Amino acid sequence: MKNKDTSLTNGTLFVMCTFIGGFIVAYAFNVVLSRLLGPTEYGNYKVAEAFISLGSLIAVMGGAKAAIKFLTDSVHAKDSDKIWEYIRFYTAIIFIVSGVLLVLVYVGHQLHFSIFDGESYHPILVATLIIPFSAISALLGGIILITKNISISFLPWRVGYPGLRLLFCGLYFLIVGHIDDVDAVIITLLVSIILIMIQIVYLRRESLLTIKRSKSFQQPKQWLSVSMPLMLIVVMQAFINQIDIYMIEFFSGETAVGHFAASQTTTSAVNTVRFALYGMITPFIVPALKGGFNTIAALNYKCFTLMIKTAVPVALIITYFGHPILELFGHDTELAHQTLITLTIGAVINSLLGLAAMWLQYSGKERVVMIVLIISIVINTVLNALLIPILEIEGAAIATAISISFSAITLTILMYRHTGILPWTKLDEDIVK
Repeated sequence: MKNKDTSLTNGTLFVMCTFIGGFIVAYAFNVVLSRLLGPTEYGNYKVAEAFISLGSLIAVMGGAKAAIKFLTDSVHAKDSDKIWEYIRFYTAIIFIVSGVLLVLVYVGHQLHFSIFDGESYHPILVATLIIPFSAISALLGGIILITKNISISFLPWRVGYPGLRLLFCGLYFLIVGHIDDVDAVIITLLVSIILIMIQIVYLRRESLLTIKRSKSFQQPKQWLSVSMPLMLIVVMQAFINQIDIYMIEFFSGETAVGHFAASQTTTSAVNTVRFALYGMITPFIVPALKGGFNTIAALNYKCFTLMIKTAVPVALIITYFGHPILELFGHDTELAHQTLITLTIGAVINSLLGLAAMWLQYSGKERVVMIVLIISIVINTVLNALLIPILEIEGAAIATAISISFSAITLTILMYRHTGILPWTKLDEDIVK
């Protein structure tokens, strides 16, 4: 058991380093691109980037998240025909949904909707073409994650994605002499295709991807009944983290958004640690659910202790060095630092207790998770409307911290009622293999 603990800890350290390294590379990419494009076109690119992220979450319809529930046994048995059947079905869904999104975006352009006025719309039009590739890559990544090969699971998108964009955008600028927002989006498309090819090569090398049908494994209704709630959960989780930006702009203007974004970007270091650990834990969740109370409690406790050892120190560091870090953005560091502290408190609570959402959604309680997230979004919206006019960005930070803390605490209580397990429930059994 001690060796198993060491295995998970070492793997977690690798994933943590990968995510933090990816965070640093992504930060460097954004700094360089903002200087090359200028504030207006860089803003256009970030809107397109956010659209790609949200659009791909919708297009894959939760298939990437549900893969661990339906394909764990097939991946371990290298039953490639069943894996192909699953990929084939969700790839068709991806292209259908992406096509619908493309039509909607094109219609919006033709009708000159205010949100798409001017040059800022064109990167979004090109970005729509990236959505199916990003979604397919997420689908393949969900399958690769089951293999527990942490290097191929995380390195391509966490480090390779920002790294290749930084390299190609820099080379393009050096060769051509200029780069605009559309060029940057096209380069993003190229990088996405390269990463998909890497994933396909790996799956074929591991005998997990062959063009072979398995009609006995066709379960589209069952797949969608599980994956669609997972998709809605992920979309709502993303929306909780975006709503304050829109409301700050509505109430206080773009300058306030810039101050808030500086704090939010810095706080994302804590979230990066959380995502890294969740990514490492995810392949163990379904086996733990099959193992019962002891295995669930052991894995849950292991995640909780690892989060204390990683997320909490990161939170303390960015809080202590908050002023010099925020000075890099050239903003009002006093107000932004208070916002940073508030957001960090919420991020730490969410990191320590947030795993309950994953246990519930993989154990058939997706509807409960969705209800809690909807309530959290309502709380965030109402508090933003009340507090931003009074406290500006600090009010938005308070709203966000309260809403995500409410979600994490409520789901932890619901998990305890469902399983009798709390994050600090400690047993002697572990499932790490």
